[in-house]
Amino acid sequence: MFRRIDRRTALLGLAAIAGSALARQNPAGAATPRQQAALPPEQIRHERVEQFLLGGSRHAGEPWRIHVAWPQGEPPAQGYPVIHLLDGNASFPLAWHALQAMQRSDPQGATQRVVLVGVGYPAEVRFDVERRYFDLTPPTASEYLRGAIRTGGQDVFLDFIEHDLRPAIARRIAVDPQRQALFGHSLGGLLALHALYTRPWMFQTWIAADPSIWWNGASILHEEAAFLAGVQAAGGRLTQLLRLLIEQSSGQDARQQRAGAGESRPDILGSARRLARIDGLDVFFHRFADESHPSMLGPSIGDGLRFFLGQAPAHLRRV
Repeated sequence: MFRRIDRRTALLGLAAIAGSALARQNPAGAATPRQQAALPPEQIRHERVEQFLLGGSRHAGEPWRIHVAWPQGEPPAQGYPVIHLLDGNASFPLAWHALQAMQRSDPQGATQRVVLVGVGYPAEVRFDVERRYFDLTPPTASEYLRGAIRTGGQDVFLDFIEHDLRPAIARRIAVDPQRQALFGHSLGGLLALHALYTRPWMFQTWIAADPSIWWNGASILHEEAAFLAGVQAAGGRLTQLLRLLIEQSSGQDARQQRAGAGESRPDILGSARRLARIDGLDVFFHRFADESHPSMLGPSIGDGLRFFLGQAPAHLRRV
């Protein structure tokens, strides 16, 4: 149903994403996407921005690089809201710039006081291709892979976020455990949906930007069906109100990659509509008319941040 992903195609796709993110920050740059992808991540130099390495108590491998922007001033009584951004080497700078733009337009806006947490890697690149493939994917059948791509680490990664990262942030600053969000793009969006379906207690706001629901023969749709069936068996409603934003690209890249193959993307909007039937899950959707899969990263981070902070743009529509 979906074409196999060879390693060269996967690497080029990651290069395009990284190049697109950099081009938005430096539109005059003449480097090719592959050259841009080889550049180190943008470093945010600010007194309220910190980086540190953190390993997992249930994980004996390499640590993750955590990027954090701390809010200014005394925390609210219930603590600060926190948004966690996957692919943090690339996504954290974009979120920082988006937050600064929000603060310039509304300097007194209390809703902009938020902890930004980027979950990245020690490698000096925007995307650590090998580690992100492992962290963000389910165990993937060989029939859907070509080359030595290591997959299947998504639950170890979620264990790290739940049991190590979140407590580490809470030890450093007062946080609101009832205002926590997860943002992921592409395979990160796939992981966000997997986490929603299997650990809905982890976050209250979920943002999946062009999630790669085609991965592994669209196995995430089986998880979606099991989640829906579980909610129905439990009475048809969630025990706490959750909010989900799904955004989709124009599809230009997918059409180009599949030209002549007779293939089409799985229906992300269909998933959004099925999930919107759940009592207690508030679902929003937006399809970019002009943004491709790589170029939507920056705009979707801006949308996701505003959505989380209660300033959702008008183009986000409730499903």
